[in-house]
Amino acid sequence: RPPHPLNRTPKRAVACFACTSFTKQQNMADFVGKQFSKDEVAEHVLEQYDQEHTRIFYQCVMGGGGHDIHFGLFKNPATDGVYESSKHTTDFMCHSMDWAAPVTKDSRVLDLGSGHGGGTHAMVTKFGCSVDCFNLGPEQNAMNMEECKKLGIADRVTTHVGNLNNPLPAEWTNRFDFVWSCEVFCHAGDKVALLKEINRVLKPGGVLVFSDLMGADHAKEDQLRSFTDRNSTTVMGRPKNYLEAIKESGLNYMMWWDGSHHLEQYFRCMVSQIDKNYDEMKKQGLTDQYLKNWHQSLSDRAETQKLTGVFAWGVFLARKGGSPPLPSFDPTTLEGVKELNDYLADKTYITGTQASKDDLTVFCTMSAQPNESLYPHAARWFKHITGLTSSSFPGTCLGVTSK
Repeated sequence: RPPHPLNRTPKRAVACFACTSFTKQQNMADFVGKQFSKDEVAEHVLEQYDQEHTRIFYQCVMGGGGHDIHFGLFKNPATDGVYESSKHTTDFMCHSMDWAAPVTKDSRVLDLGSGHGGGTHAMVTKFGCSVDCFNLGPEQNAMNMEECKKLGIADRVTTHVGNLNNPLPAEWTNRFDFVWSCEVFCHAGDKVALLKEINRVLKPGGVLVFSDLMGADHAKEDQLRSFTDRNSTTVMGRPKNYLEAIKESGLNYMMWWDGSHHLEQYFRCMVSQIDKNYDEMKKQGLTDQYLKNWHQSLSDRAETQKLTGVFAWGVFLARKGGSPPLPSFDPTTLEGVKELNDYLADKTYITGTQASKDDLTVFCTMSAQPNESLYPHAARWFKHITGLTSSSFPGTCLGVTSK
């Protein structure tokens, strides 16, 4: 488990408190009793997330010094804090996306509302894919790219400044294999319109994975004020409303994973982060008022969740109609066999969870089993597909072209 952000190595401590103190009057991002229209919300999102003091606060209190600024999944409840649990959420979303459709180095992903870039860093590092980051805050984009350079992945990442409450660029139609979004839809004034835009920019067969903090289906809007009073929102989503919106947008529903039972612990961990880092954050320019407002809000939120369960949180998967493009391999070359082997390292089949014509397409380009010691995953897959095909098609495969 990584140590607490104030006790980590100097590199991690700098990541949590890198900005110098500032002297200008802070805007306290106070939204008590306010929720905003689609046209109003963007300027308040900038107020909440992209000012210097708010970036310090979120990276420390919600990211634990890291770049995954979102709610967490507690695999080890006794030891996980905000840093570990938020990493688990990113990992869960990566795996969910990859099971929905294989993510490869040729995949192009749109990270919608990319923030500090934690999801992007994980995807590029894990899959080698290319990511376009679409985000309202230019200063957050700069933090994202600075970390990309440190990780050596800057050549795979492009940042764009934009407002998700406006249409996405027209030239992005059918551009992306995947769209990823982590707790951003709560800032969307028209969630159906946003999902329709996502449907437009996905390629046929493309996959959307997103998480969001919502009201539970039974919750009334005024019961959510411990969140909406501190966050720039429109009307909060509900799980059942998202399921309806996915259908209305033309996307095909795949999964809704309910992680709401993790919320109370995460709220309390955020309170603990404020307590442990209070003095250091004050040195960085955050005021008593700002920190005490958040401390009270998060304490109220945790207690409300414990007593009434009015907040919901989890991960959705949806797919655009049509067939996803087949991963590109040339198993007649050593490089192609290596790519096939790497691709099959955690997969049984080329696509999906059962043998399909995609397996046959690749299989029929190969005249012999790959070397098992050099390419164990490709060899395992080849033997499996050979077994499946030999019972139906006895005889020797001489190299058939499948169209």
